[in-house]
Amino acid sequence: MPTAPAPSTPASASASAAELCPDCGAPREDLARFCEGCRYDFVNRTGTVPLSPLSHLSPPEQSSPRTEVPTASPTWTATVRVDHDHFARVMARSEPEDQGLYFPTNSPDLHIPLTRTVITIGRRHRSSGEPPFIDLDSDPEDPGVSHEHALLVQQPDFTWSLIDKGSTNGTTVNGAEDPISPYVPVPLKDGDRVHVGLWTTITVHRD
Repeated sequence: MPTAPAPSTPASASASAAELCPDCGAPREDLARFCEGCRYDFVNRTGTVPLSPLSHLSPPEQSSPRTEVPTASPTWTATVRVDHDHFARVMARSEPEDQGLYFPTNSPDLHIPLTRTVITIGRRHRSSGEPPFIDLDSDPEDPGVSHEHALLVQQPDFTWSLIDKGSTNGTTVNGAEDPISPYVPVPLKDGDRVHVGLWTTITVHRD
């Protein structure tokens, strides 16, 4: 009696059953995408399982934290000079007995960096010997300057204010005839001129 032929198997099923995982060697089952043993991806031919449908895209570039660059505070300088124009204004309103006062010559300008928040202006006390920051007791000594004549006070925005400390002869600004009021702060700008004593002008510069 003749033997019945075996039922034919579809070619695709045979190929699927014969396909082995290249990573672990397990057979691919029912055209499954991933290997049951090691999760090899038969479609993308990779052993890494995609994390999401968009995993083939590059991850978004993350911006680095913003770093604040510290800004250096501005520096200021006081230029101290013997000022003939200021001397002439003082002499014009002085008493007759003061007309014999001399004006010094050949006095170089002094450039003093303002490195403190409070700058004292005056003349050295003979008893204590403690000099102010801007000492006008040096050659040529300005006899019209009080020992504690005025202050320069730095403001939060790094500008400066001028305060007269009740000096004997007063303090003027930018050639004004009238002195500033004692103990009342006066804001200063870059290039403003402070006049004290008989001939001294102090110009503040923002570097």
